[in-house]
Amino acid sequence: MSLKYFVHVSSISNLSDARYCSGMMVNSLGFNLDENSKNKLEIESVKEICQWINGVKLVAEFNNSSEKHINGILEKEDFDAIQINYKNNSKNIKFDKNKVIIRIPDPKLIKRETNDYLKKYFPDVEILTIDNLSPENIDCLDLIDEKYMILINPYDNIKSISIKLTNKNFGLLLQGSDEIRPGLKDYDGLSDLLESIDESL
Repeated sequence: MSLKYFVHVSSISNLSDARYCSGMMVNSLGFNLDENSKNKLEIESVKEICQWINGVKLVAEFNNSSEKHINGILEKEDFDAIQINYKNNSKNIKFDKNKVIIRIPDPKLIKRETNDYLKKYFPDVEILTIDNLSPENIDCLDLIDEKYMILINPYDNIKSISIKLTNKNFGLLLQGSDEIRPGLKDYDGLSDLLESIDESL
């Protein structure tokens, strides 16, 4: 299986999701380690999941967390990348700056000065995740410099999105979900989307 687009699956919380998505050849899996989130995972749970999967990059999603929390987690587990929020100006995170992903949770935050802000505070960043996009606000992506890969929620069918973003380097931002019960999951929506971008079909 080979996917036509870069795919990141955020908020992985169980081994079922992790193994299914890695088997479907997504590019990266994200784990909610935001100290301010009610749905955050314990690092021990993340470690347990990670030891059963391979062939996919692992992302620690810290978002609005403090430097102390972020560095503390990074001392306990290795990740291929970390994600922090657009307005998180932490200066002393002990991690390769080229492997930091910036999350823009609300398209309304994207302004004409956004590129200057990114260059000033995150000069080495190459990937942005932009959630909550819709037909009403998709045009805001025109303000983002073409040097960035942007990962977006598939608010419409992929063909329509690709036509709209012809000049953009974009990938897909998907979400993990809870198990119905341990070991039991419904993958219908996720499998339909991934199969729709499978180059081998």
